Amino acid sequence: MKVLQVGKFYPPYVGGMETVLKNLCEALKSKVDIEVLVANTFFKTLHENSSFPITRVASIGTFLSCSIAPSFLYWLRNLSGDILHIHIPNPLAELSYLFSRKKGRMVGHFHSDIVRQKSLLPIYGPFLRLFYERADRIIVPSPNHISVSSFLPRFRKKCRVIPYGISLGEFELNKSEMETVKKLMEKGCPKLLFVGRLVYYKGLDVLIRAMREVKAKLWIIGTGPLEQNLRELIAKLGLVEKIEFLGSVDQRGLVCYYHACDIFVLPSVARSEMFGMVQLEAMACRKPVISTNLPTGVSWVNQHGITGLSLPLGDSSALAKAIQELIDNPHMCEQMGEAGRKRVEETFTIEKMAAAVFEVYREVLSG
Repeated sequence: MKVLQVGKFYPPYVGGMETVLKNLCEALKSKVDIEVLVANTFFKTLHENSSFPITRVASIGTFLSCSIAPSFLYWLRNLSGDILHIHIPNPLAELSYLFSRKKGRMVGHFHSDIVRQKSLLPIYGPFLRLFYERADRIIVPSPNHISVSSFLPRFRKKCRVIPYGISLGEFELNKSEMETVKKLMEKGCPKLLFVGRLVYYKGLDVLIRAMREVKAKLWIIGTGPLEQNLRELIAKLGLVEKIEFLGSVDQRGLVCYYHACDIFVLPSVARSEMFGMVQLEAMACRKPVISTNLPTGVSWVNQHGITGLSLPLGDSSALAKAIQELIDNPHMCEQMGEAGRKRVEETFTIEKMAAAVFEVYREVLSG
């Protein structure tokens, strides 16, 4: 069985969809013949072949978050596979597939609807509906993704719920990292952690305002276009001593911060946050999670009162009260952390995700 995985980009490019694509390919490579097709971040087509072939198609840039790669259609048409596995939203891949008239089975892997560029849906929507009609199966990361989508409910019978998975081994500490964590934990008051891009839908301004009412320190890991605005807000509120920007942190350093924090916070305020992979990472490190009750996979992953707390969107006062409640109840924190770890072990491992995807491939090929 040969599968052509089609995505937006591929690591080292950083992004949630790219992480899922990499994890899935690595987990499936022993079961199927994998090849990957994505756009490059500059105007040169590159062919790589380590664990499996990767073609990065020359791109002249992006427009409305969509890569402009003129030869993508050519490569999609000429690379072979018994199954095309296309990760969406990705207008470049979806339109290339439709115009290629490529034969064979196709699996769509839904990560999100178009949210910020929804003004384009009158033009783009008909093509997307046609894409879903052509799909043999549609993989979704949670049941909530079907109900919250503008397109999926009518294709519910094609959908298969397969949660994202992570490698638990990547979140264990070695001896030197244990020492690093110990030093981070020694620095006084309780620690809160945020991990993600500094963009509008992450709701960091809400978390920053909540910090006025809690006795804790906040670590912010990530970069993005709103960093300067957020720094100015912190200075205006007199919170410079309580909040630390750590920028980009490598994977092993990130694991140390997960283990060193007391509470992980994901205060997202828009449906652009469709799942929140960082929740799984924090839960794997036995940390309670405070997130928002978005109707997406976010509130499905973090079970309110069990693995953490789920709060109204944009409410800094409610967020402050929730943080302080957990700080004041270390036993509750410990219970939620253990429940989160158990939930990841039972539902969100890369092995379980890969096995379920492989079964979809078999189902599709069997007709």
